[in-house]
Amino acid sequence: MTGYVWLELRRFRRTPGFLIFTVLMPLLSYLVFTNISGLTGETKAGAATYTMVTMAGYGAIGALLNYAAGVIEDRSIGWLRQLRLTPLSPVRVVYGKAVAGMVLALLPVVALCVAAVAVNGVHLRAAQWLVIVPLLWLGAVPFVLLGLAIGFLSSRTTAQPLTFLAYFGLSIVGGLWLPLSVLPGPVAAVGRVLPTHAYADMSVRVAFGAPPSVGDAVLLAAWFVVFTALAVVGFRRSVRRVD
Repeated sequence: MTGYVWLELRRFRRTPGFLIFTVLMPLLSYLVFTNISGLTGETKAGAATYTMVTMAGYGAIGALLNYAAGVIEDRSIGWLRQLRLTPLSPVRVVYGKAVAGMVLALLPVVALCVAAVAVNGVHLRAAQWLVIVPLLWLGAVPFVLLGLAIGFLSSRTTAQPLTFLAYFGLSIVGGLWLPLSVLPGPVAAVGRVLPTHAYADMSVRVAFGAPPSVGDAVLLAAWFVVFTALAVVGFRRSVRRVD
């Protein structure tokens, strides 16, 4: 499967807009939102740290959900049907694409952390960085599976709107743009069970000196199982139809 992953990564060289959407936009958002201390209840330094985590997660999720567009292209050119003729099982194809997407998701995480240190002087202990960066990166795995599920199950005309709704809907309601504490009660209640909140909350807790929540980890794992099942079912269906 290693060769397949490398092939997927090489194909991304043909999509330069990917960096604009998944790295530059979250970076600019971070520079704008670093003055939301009044909303987070933290000092300006605390707000810069909080927003570093949420915007890095926002960028990583965008990178992975954007992956759905490539799946639509694969379907249109018959690439998925060709993969069915190889020894790769549907599960291995899904996870191979997920691994390739995860490599790309590391870019916004690193970019936001570097900007936080260089621009806003965010200072964390080495042990905190060693936990936060892997959590922001590896914790985003469920979202690449969601992106693949959207790409496999939707049509060429519906994939982009669905990806947009998933990206911004999960980000806003899940507390990546604003803390759940400032959202209306019913919206915040929904946000607490979304994967975006569990994903970001683990790193936020570490950034402010607390251990990751077991409840967050369990919730994120549950969403991982759901999105994996959707992606595998979607792949099986996609190879049996032509858009």
